[in-house]
Amino acid sequence: MEHAARHGARYITEPGDSIRSTDVSAECDRRGITLVRTGIRLFCH
Repeated sequence: MEHAARHGARYITEPGDSIRSTDVSAECDRRGITLVRTGIRLFCH
């Protein structure tokens, strides 16, 4: 989040419902970044 904010990010997406989703949301609020939860998880192994 710090790196993204430093470079001017205004929006961040995340799948949501993870252990740290609450932390992500709070940090976005603190930095004035819009958080969008997609509800979709994609994994490539």
